[in-house]
Amino acid sequence: MSFDKLSFQASWREYQERVLAELDTHLDDDHLHIVAAPGSGKTILGLEVIRRVDQPAVILAPTITIRNQWIERLTSLFLPEGEERPDWISKDIRNPRFLTVITYQALHAAFSNEDIDEELQDAEDEAEDQPKVIRSKSVDVIALLAEQNVNVLVLDEAHHLRNEWWKALIKLKAGLVKPKTVALTASPPYDVDFKEWQKYEELCGPIDAEISVPELVQRGDLCPHQDYVHFSLPTKDEHQKLWEFKKNTAGFLKELSENKRFLDALSAHPWVRDTQSHVKDILDDPQFFSSIIIFLNSLGFAPPDYALNILGVRAAEVPGVDPKWLEVLLSGVLYSYVDDFSEFDDTLVAVRRELKRIGAIERRRINLEDTKEIKKILASSTGKLKSIATITRMEARQLGDDLRMVVLADYIREAELPSGTDDIGPLNKIGVAPIFEHLRRESIAGVKLGVLTGSLIILPKDALGIFDQVVRDNHIDNSHIRFSDLAHDKNFVRVHIKGEQKQSIVHLITEVFNAGGITALVGTQALLGEGWDAPSVNTLILASYVGSYMLSNQMRGRAIRIDPSKPNKTANIWHLASVDIERLDEKLKSVFTKEILRPEVFDPFDDIQQNVGDDVRMLQRRFLAFEGVSYEAPFTIENGSKRLALAGTKWTNAGVESLNQSMLARAKERNALSHTWSNGLHGSSPKPEMRENVGSNYAPQGFVFFETIQYLIMTGLITAALAIAQILSGVRGVETLAIWILVGAGVAAVMIAPKAFKIFRLYLRNSSLEKSITQVGWSVLETLQFMEHIKTSTQNLRIQSTQNKMGVVYCRLDGATPAERRLFLEAMGEVLGPSENPRYLLVRSSRLGGISRVDYHPVPNSIGQKKKNAEFFAKRWERYIGPSQLIYTRSPEGRLSLLQARTQSFASVFQKKTDRLSVWE
Repeated sequence: MSFDKLSFQASWREYQERVLAELDTHLDDDHLHIVAAPGSGKTILGLEVIRRVDQPAVILAPTITIRNQWIERLTSLFLPEGEERPDWISKDIRNPRFLTVITYQALHAAFSNEDIDEELQDAEDEAEDQPKVIRSKSVDVIALLAEQNVNVLVLDEAHHLRNEWWKALIKLKAGLVKPKTVALTASPPYDVDFKEWQKYEELCGPIDAEISVPELVQRGDLCPHQDYVHFSLPTKDEHQKLWEFKKNTAGFLKELSENKRFLDALSAHPWVRDTQSHVKDILDDPQFFSSIIIFLNSLGFAPPDYALNILGVRAAEVPGVDPKWLEVLLSGVLYSYVDDFSEFDDTLVAVRRELKRIGAIERRRINLEDTKEIKKILASSTGKLKSIATITRMEARQLGDDLRMVVLADYIREAELPSGTDDIGPLNKIGVAPIFEHLRRESIAGVKLGVLTGSLIILPKDALGIFDQVVRDNHIDNSHIRFSDLAHDKNFVRVHIKGEQKQSIVHLITEVFNAGGITALVGTQALLGEGWDAPSVNTLILASYVGSYMLSNQMRGRAIRIDPSKPNKTANIWHLASVDIERLDEKLKSVFTKEILRPEVFDPFDDIQQNVGDDVRMLQRRFLAFEGVSYEAPFTIENGSKRLALAGTKWTNAGVESLNQSMLARAKERNALSHTWSNGLHGSSPKPEMRENVGSNYAPQGFVFFETIQYLIMTGLITAALAIAQILSGVRGVETLAIWILVGAGVAAVMIAPKAFKIFRLYLRNSSLEKSITQVGWSVLETLQFMEHIKTSTQNLRIQSTQNKMGVVYCRLDGATPAERRLFLEAMGEVLGPSENPRYLLVRSSRLGGISRVDYHPVPNSIGQKKKNAEFFAKRWERYIGPSQLIYTRSPEGRLSLLQARTQSFASVFQKKTDRLSVWE
């Protein structure tokens, strides 16, 4: 028995040829770890590696669909035409053969002596379709595999591993004798901490090759594509619920601010009454102490001088109250430190009762903005049904019979289907069945609707002829297939399939879809969101709530595959988001005297300058998972949502409608996508590639003086000019005009003076690192080399940094391995970011004239775990940047410094922020 009798029946892609040419080198450490986008041919590459190693193997896949796909690829692409499937392939870990293909869950179940109903393994609904688990007879899995001499493990999308599945896989790998491990993934868990990454790399090995989406588009292995967003407003009922919560919350906070007993309780707290005697306790929870000071200060009660000294700020520098600070305050008063307020127990009971009434308490935690209920209202808003219909109508007009649209949702919601023609009512949930039903009711011309899930399959009756032909072509026994009319619409049929043929249904419906019997297919992300292969898909609507790095990337992969039958294919990918444009903090302005919002100009990373709800924030997180081409010239390819050009949006009803119309207009320009990608792929270097950068909006001097103050001056002058313009029509004479111009200048000066003075004073008191960011990079790099986390020779490494006109500074490391680059960028993000809770701090002091300046920089966690590494970093810092003091923050003195770092830091005042960016350059 041997794999070498097989041979690949098609042509290799360039990256596949490169990996295979270097296979022996990659396997020197018994690991091959490939990162490549969905649709890049990882499955075929894995099969060829197995064939060349030519030893018994086990393939582990995250879902049944992907498990079956491995077997289908082997039989269709590696066997001669007409050859039957070999009998040495097994899908049962308890009965392994030369090639055993199973799911991770099946492996875990075997180690746990359990049996699972694999037909229901990929759950698609909240309360149904859950795997049935029963106890099974004990079996020694490793002994069975050893009998087969298994020496190859293929881990497909190992990022999926849950903790218990991970343990089973580690046990399997340890039980075999130095197996060769082949790890294939589109989405490595880059967002885990360093220890988790080490665990992942120990299992999968270091990354040997990383193939990006732009590289594959450039080579013609993926099609040109673009992401669009359609924003929806909550329905009338949903808006009423949101409004009621905010109204109740604002009313509660107004009453709280006027509750003399509550204010007396805060003022009488030992930390406030006798701050000096409770420094140690305060340093253990500086956030709670700060929240008391901020709350009292916002109501006009000046904080004690000693309290300000601990925080390291002046009274004028205490930030305004906002919902997050109020959550910290109330959580501490009502739960964490409730014993300190025993004298005011009756008041706290009333406060707690009111918070429960308005729904702002979740598991002993106060949530004034994004409660679980609020998030659910936005995520599952049925306003998205209207968005889906609008998109479908536009795409159908543009593509006609060529439309191949897929809508992916999280849940089936079969109960939302009417039971008959007399049962057609409003749709109250988002899911597969409601989406199908809404589109059915819209009766969009030319659209042929279908549904494909594990338990609900619907075909248009006109597609039955194509379905029958597909069944015959695939030599399927149709005796186990039956149809029944849809109860409320005889133009559709439900498909019922039993027995072993059930595993074929996904393939059969996919073939009907490819053939045009269905042009708009609605399904679940659990079944179709990963591993499903339908190259004809040219429009994808993500109606899923998923915001995770991995699944969002996988779902996009369904649409961006090339279609051999349509070489000019392009794909539109639509994301949905429900926006909440009524802001709670605006309501709080009427309650608290101090300004709540900081100037938005100081946060250039945020392309959406307003809190419009958790659904949009999840969308922004989703966009960090993949790269795409920008909407506007000069065309660039990068990750994140900035390329969507949302920065100028006015988040009003009219603004949202205008934005949607703009998105639809852009999406119609499919013919321009190839040209747009071609321009973006030129890059800025002779051999462009995806490069990771860490960016910091550290408010450098140039930004402060040439952007911020210029902005303030222009704002003042424009406002003054508008005021003057209203009265100039009645002014006569040069002298009178000159007087009015002087008045206008005076008005402008008065308007900008407070903020300009604050900025100037902060600049004098603090300094900035941007001019030294390359030196900071060398301090980090040499320390990581000292720790042997970066082993690439220094002569092969180069640190690049640049600053854009908005003051955002970018830094990257060239020449390192992907893992080394990731570690470097993570450390740079920490040292340039806000001081959270590092073990060590670097305090950097300087003077400008007679004014002392100070700034604080966290020692990255990967470095600060050991004192000797932190000390080495401090020495490198002193060499490259200048003198600084290394402070251990776990001591009382160190905790005080950490507290002051959080409140006094120049960067903190300017909303210091770092971000990880991927750019094609």
